[in-house]
Amino acid sequence: MKKDYFHSCLQDRLQYVQEFAREYTIYLQSVEFTKKTDSEFYKNNRILFLLNKILNLPTNTLKFLKVLKSRFILKKCLNEIEVIKKELKNYEMD
Repeated sequence: MKKDYFHSCLQDRLQYVQEFAREYTIYLQSVEFTKKTDSEFYKNNRILFLLNKILNLPTNTLKFLKVLKSRFILKKCLNEIEVIKKELKNYEMD
């Protein structure tokens, strides 16, 4: 295939999606780090931990759903990267 404007757009999209995936990975790592710090903080006081979880149940549920959504978006983004790389490879072969 002849390299054209679409090839340029694919390269730009690949660069954007890779940066997007990097940012989501950092976000998910920060969520895991926050979980570790919370568990360390509440290690000696389980009653406070339990009260915190009960009182903040709606907020914690929304946070959990946000993390699930972020993981889904990251998987979708990584899949898009693979598809774009395959398409760019097709351009390079022709």
